[in-house]
Amino acid sequence: MCVRPSLWRPTLLIAKGSLLNGKRNDDRAAACYDNPFARLLERAVAADPQTTSLSLLQRARCRDEQAWNQLVMLYGPLVHRWCKRSMLKDEDTSDVFQETFRAVAANLDSFSPARSVGSFRSWLRSIVRSKIADHFRKLNQQPAGIGGSDAQRYLANICDPLAEETADEVVEENSLVVHRAMELIKPEFSEQNWKAFEQVAIGGQSAAEVARASGVNPQTIGQANYRIRRRLRLVLQDLLDEEAT
Repeated sequence: MCVRPSLWRPTLLIAKGSLLNGKRNDDRAAACYDNPFARLLERAVAADPQTTSLSLLQRARCRDEQAWNQLVMLYGPLVHRWCKRSMLKDEDTSDVFQETFRAVAANLDSFSPARSVGSFRSWLRSIVRSKIADHFRKLNQQPAGIGGSDAQRYLANICDPLAEETADEVVEENSLVVHRAMELIKPEFSEQNWKAFEQVAIGGQSAAEVARASGVNPQTIGQANYRIRRRLRLVLQDLLDEEAT
């Protein structure tokens, strides 16, 4: 059971800083490991369905400040990416970033991956679209010199850059979040176990092959991989869209 304080205001990570400075590296990593990360995501979500531990989103709903910061760490780069795709300036991206996660915090209890909205990523994308539209509507009410002209040009565009997404975009964005989730949990495991996990889960080797090369029991490799996949599942279990599960 979650014990919730009557007032809870999560600390929002500012868009200008380490969260977004790491975006370019994350994009490169996602591109390099696109397919392996997609396979890893499927395995992580499918693993240990009877677990009773709280997922990242469940902890965030319980007003766990650490879980909230981790949630922003995982999905912040996607928000930034969508803002830039929508032609927002840097200072406007920061504002929309903050407004987006305020809305997430206020409505997190209402999110359910079983609904038609799909995954958390899809739900978050819809919030970003709404906040971007709100931003340009506000600009459109100002004199052109303050920003109205930018808003008019944006609102005049027939194509909404976030209206639709391709299957490749979904895989790429999921891979970006998987990469950050792995960075998040990596310090919790020994270097040896993590290396074995990467060899099996990403490299495609069998536990027996890794065990022979490492000189350890295959059962040890299997147990280490199970623990890491289980931990990863607690972070990612609400990530996949309904149609992909």
